[in-house]
Amino acid sequence: MGDLGYSLPGYFGLSGRAVKERGYYVCNTGQGPVKIHKTSGEPREINARYELQKRLSAAGFSQTDFLMETPQGAPYLQLGRDVFIMTRHISGRELDLDNLNDVALALESLAKFHLAARDILTWGITAPSLTDAFSKQTSGLTQTMKQVGRRPRLSDFDVLLLKHAPAFAKAAEEASAALAETDYTALYTAALDGGHICHNALKEENLPIFQEACYILNLSEASRDLQLADLASFIRRYARRSNKELPIGRLLEIYNKFAPLPASAAAILFAQLSYPWPFMKLVSLYYSKKRNFTPVAIKSRMDEILTEQEIYDEYISNLV
Repeated sequence: MGDLGYSLPGYFGLSGRAVKERGYYVCNTGQGPVKIHKTSGEPREINARYELQKRLSAAGFSQTDFLMETPQGAPYLQLGRDVFIMTRHISGRELDLDNLNDVALALESLAKFHLAARDILTWGITAPSLTDAFSKQTSGLTQTMKQVGRRPRLSDFDVLLLKHAPAFAKAAEEASAALAETDYTALYTAALDGGHICHNALKEENLPIFQEACYILNLSEASRDLQLADLASFIRRYARRSNKELPIGRLLEIYNKFAPLPASAAAILFAQLSYPWPFMKLVSLYYSKKRNFTPVAIKSRMDEILTEQEIYDEYISNLV
């Protein structure tokens, strides 16, 4: 395909050369810079994302990296086996979770995104319920503990698993019980029936601050779900990466100003945030993929997980 910096703009109806930056190409246009990059998404998925973005735009939500059409009217370009998309290039600074104004802007933007991303019944990807996810992970941990306990020789990771798993299994059971006491199932079902969309990838790089607004980028992992899932993800990142100057109740107040929370939001978030996801994911990764860790790396990652869970538990302790 030659030098894509020269050829790609033309395929999208642009003139001039695109400059490669960190895996994508930037091309300046009369309407501002655009970004062109290769994607692993299939045309069907890209079209669904495009329809979602058009719905968001019609609802007045403009703070995202909308897909742009080619001269042929498609929101993607296929060159051989490669698929490319073009979006507005948002060159804002990365969200700073220690900056109270940034956090408020991000929560405001997330709330407005959630309000706009409803009644989208054509979205085909649905996230599993927390109830099913909790049950599957907890059952998997129980089975793994039994299998490891029968081994004649234990690896370093096996030893750490057997040492810490009982406490995490208990935490998982308590989180499941707490969730069962809420109206989560009814809210989750209503969210699916109402076409509520979650972003599912709320990392700092996907929440840049640009001209005193927080833009929400990258909708490639979006799915139908109860939108509290995004809020829990944001709170988890805030608790782990910031100085936690804002208590969790204040975060919920900021969000609630723009998108009203259900009465049971605090109880559901408490269950979701107290569930030991980091430990469960590490165990699943290690035993399902048989990944090799050095003894030092094993202990280091386990120490990190123990610290993470302590941070989450302390931060949400006054939530309910």
